[in-house]
Amino acid sequence: MNEKQLRYVFAISQAGSVQTASRLLNKDSSTLTRNLKHLEEELGVSIFKRTPSGIQATAEGCVVLDAVKRILDCCDRLKEKGTAHNLTGNEIRYMLAIRECGTISKAAKELFIAQPSLSQVLLQAEQDFGQPVFYRNREGLKESEFGSWFLDILSEIRQIHRTLLADLEEFQDLKKGRLTFGIPPNLGTYLLPRILPAFSKQYPGIQVSFKEYNSIELDRMILAGKVDFGIMHFQESNEAMQYEDFFEDPFYLVIPDGMKAQLEIDEKEPLSVQKLQQIKDLPFIMVAGRQKLRQVADQILEQSQIVPEIRYTTKSMETAKRLVAAGMGITFLPGSYLDLFSDMEGIAYYCLEEGLMASWKLVVAYPKKGKLSKSVREFLRILKGLLIE
Repeated sequence: MNEKQLRYVFAISQAGSVQTASRLLNKDSSTLTRNLKHLEEELGVSIFKRTPSGIQATAEGCVVLDAVKRILDCCDRLKEKGTAHNLTGNEIRYMLAIRECGTISKAAKELFIAQPSLSQVLLQAEQDFGQPVFYRNREGLKESEFGSWFLDILSEIRQIHRTLLADLEEFQDLKKGRLTFGIPPNLGTYLLPRILPAFSKQYPGIQVSFKEYNSIELDRMILAGKVDFGIMHFQESNEAMQYEDFFEDPFYLVIPDGMKAQLEIDEKEPLSVQKLQQIKDLPFIMVAGRQKLRQVADQILEQSQIVPEIRYTTKSMETAKRLVAAGMGITFLPGSYLDLFSDMEGIAYYCLEEGLMASWKLVVAYPKKGKLSKSVREFLRILKGLLIE
């Protein structure tokens, strides 16, 4: 990877074809084609694809061209000092090795090249810029003011190149990788039939597996590295975890159709604390105490200063809903689950005022330390898109 090669490839991207770029640069098209091919072979990707309207950058090519532009910006900053010299990858590696080793002799050993050859590279750079990169003293080499500026730019170029290689590795993961995530069973019933077909269609080579546990257990699995991330309803924040908000799911008061006549409720208006006082003496169907669903329901009741008469407790939201439909009591359920298993026959439901904070938040959780793979980020991108629809 060298500067001249990058300028040829960037010119192709700007011109839209090899032929047009060759005319603009006054170079043979074969020269540009050869340099493009060499860069593609070096990086292991196709930078362009042919379309009816001409060439177009591939997904990997867009990443490459972004890196190329940033590297060329660095090279242009160097050229402002007056040199017309085109940098090569080896020259960058050699100069930074001298900086890191502190002496030319140590750097030559590190690079497995002859010391005179390395000295010549440094001398050529100093002649090109007309300024010393290093001052020589008894202890070895000390960077000049110009040298520090120069070497910092070379270091920036190296970092751009390293980041590019890491990004391209992630594209390979998208062709054949794997990811594992955790999700609570009820949430999985709602989300998995939506996200898994969509993701597998777009990335058939990625193996996806999931583990179904409650949110407390999922925290342990995420931090133990047994899953890449967890999809859950937010409960208490864990300092070792990073959270991304994905979806706010409002709760509804759910009652049997037969009770509608007993209550003075306008279906078009959200229920206030005052309106909820009408349900304080009605029997409740509640889910088990450790579930996030129960915590939200308890919070609604506490703000409404209602001490519920709990007739039945169940682990299943669907069971609670069916018991309501059978006229056995009332409950609170999130909107996304209302019609998940069975239809809405036999029940009526009412939204609640925002002030009651009657909702739960769907989040994705993963360790603060560590980096999400490209395949995981793509999975989350697709998931977020499905939830927004």
